[in-house]
Amino acid sequence: MFQRFVSVPYGRMQLIDVTRGPVARWLGLADLKFVTAAATSGVLVPGLAFDDAEVLRDRLVELAESRRAGL
Repeated sequence: MFQRFVSVPYGRMQLIDVTRGPVARWLGLADLKFVTAAATSGVLVPGLAFDDAEVLRDRLVELAESRRAGL
C-alpha cells in the first residue's frame, strides 16, 4: 500500500549487512541493510534471495570503495 524510495550516496555508506532470521533462512531469503552515519537514514531491502543479497552487497561495497578512492 505504501512505498518509500530512499537514495543513499556511495560516500555515505558505512556498512552493508546481510541479515537472516530463522524463517528467512528456511525460505532462502535475506534482508540487505545499509547503515549510514545518520541514524535516521538506514535503508532496508527485505526479502531478497540469499545469493542475490550477497552478490548485491559485494557489488555495492566494490562500487563504494572505487568511488572513495577517487576522492
